[in-house]
Amino acid sequence: MANATETTLSQVEENVPSREAIVFSGESRNMAIGFAMLAAGIAAFVADLTDTFFAEATAWVFIIWGLLFLYGDLLLMTRKFIVTEEGLEIYIPFRFWSRRKVWAWKNIYRMDLVIDRRDTHPRDCKIQIYHQYPGEISIDREDRDFDPELVALIIERARLKPDGEAASINLDNLPFGRSAVYTWKK
Repeated sequence: MANATETTLSQVEENVPSREAIVFSGESRNMAIGFAMLAAGIAAFVADLTDTFFAEATAWVFIIWGLLFLYGDLLLMTRKFIVTEEGLEIYIPFRFWSRRKVWAWKNIYRMDLVIDRRDTHPRDCKIQIYHQYPGEISIDREDRDFDPELVALIIERARLKPDGEAASINLDNLPFGRSAVYTWKK
């Protein structure tokens, strides 16, 4: 009986994700534009509306743009932000190049919380995370929908300090109704 209990516990421990890594999944996306453009381009061929060169070229443009919109939405839906002790890992499985980026906490030097005047829900706000490798002049930036837990973890682990109005902001109760950018810096 003890062996069965030990085996069950070891199987449960294997299936539990690491407590060190916290995974934030991709944003929800509205793929209607991509589907509509793709369907319109295909419908032009099905309905035999492509007799002239211009009509056929327009149909092909609609198909290509529809596929590009769908691919872009797929990239954002499957993007994962993984918070570990070492740094912030950004993983995009459907990207053909650079699928995984690992940013050390010491190299993340700024984060902005962008609230537009029209935003009415926290999910409408955006965060912008800035990173720079030591000795490089290029700056990397990743934008993502607002998630208060992710923002708090980035501020804590990257040791960012509030700049200006960011010191008085409550991440669980954002002020809406006016455009604002709240910044945390090193």
